[in-house]
Amino acid sequence: MTHVAIVEFRIRPERLEEARGLFARMLETSRAYTGCERLDWLVDRDDPASWTLYEEWSSWEAEQAYRDFRAGAGAVPEMGPLLAGPPRLVRLDPIGTEAS
Repeated sequence: MTHVAIVEFRIRPERLEEARGLFARMLETSRAYTGCERLDWLVDRDDPASWTLYEEWSSWEAEQAYRDFRAGAGAVPEMGPLLAGPPRLVRLDPIGTEAS
């Protein structure tokens, strides 16, 4: 079963272009990470400073290993100044489907 996580980011409006370049580079590593099955980068069409990552992982263990990587050796410290606040992580479990 695929495990879904959503990460919501609020980017400082004056840093959008800089953030685009950083995210593009960062997502190459993220998409290649063991257990990552899908990663889509989405921008709110009515609010260009509101960004969302839609992630599908092979297991919660793979997803947690990735979070641990980003908190340690794979940290991206230059992201902090681009954000208007802390990212919001949402981990989702299916309900009411055959997969649940």
